[in-house]
Amino acid sequence: MTRFIEPFFQPLGLLWLIHLFATVCLVRRRKWREAAFCGSIAVALYLIGATTIPTRLLASLERPYQSQRLGDVPNCDAIVMLGGVLNASSSDVVGFEFGDCADRVVTAVELFKKNKSGVLILGGGGGQRKLPPGDRWLEGDVLKPWLTSWGIATTNVLHLGSCSNTRDEALRVAALAKERNWRRIILVTSAYHMKRAAGLFSKAGIPFEPVACDFVGMAFLEKKNRFNLAPELGRFHHLELFVHEWIGWYYYRLRGWVASAPGK
Repeated sequence: MTRFIEPFFQPLGLLWLIHLFATVCLVRRRKWREAAFCGSIAVALYLIGATTIPTRLLASLERPYQSQRLGDVPNCDAIVMLGGVLNASSSDVVGFEFGDCADRVVTAVELFKKNKSGVLILGGGGGQRKLPPGDRWLEGDVLKPWLTSWGIATTNVLHLGSCSNTRDEALRVAALAKERNWRRIILVTSAYHMKRAAGLFSKAGIPFEPVACDFVGMAFLEKKNRFNLAPELGRFHHLELFVHEWIGWYYYRLRGWVASAPGK
């Protein structure tokens, strides 16, 4: 019973109820324009936050890369894990906390342990710390010693340094591939991000095997209870991820940074 009642007391559920109540009151007072405005907001909140529409949009980006087995991935010259997996955190004993894309680390390490390549490259994520002011941290600088301390990956672990976006990562990998004569790499990133990443790496002339992980939308659709009586924030997050990738893809195409038909 609690599962059905709780969403109504969450901030988004309360906001939805307020708009519903306001719509009814305005209709009774025959204020049609104001009622239409409040009602449209209530409908939008429900469609986005309580149905599977945003999730299915996100899953449409992930579906082409599902059901891949790590054992079927061919051996390559390097495993490239794109960044965006950590957040700096001075409150945590290890100095960082894993973000939503932590599956990238797990997948890349599993490939490394299965000897799919002898080289593991960590992406170029990072950012500014709040304390001390202006201190910049890099994911690779933090993640590499952590992997080493756990005995997961002790040798041949590189990182791309500071990269502002996936295009920077693709260009740096392209330079490494040329320098080290790599013929093919394994590209590891979130499934919803793979199309854009594949387009960038194809444009950079890097042959790759895509290995997707972090299937946010597909995993949600596997749940037994997927519908809510009231909107919830999780569905808005799904829409945020989809819109981010959709805008990113067309922006990159406009700039000529991605191949229109990404290869492997």
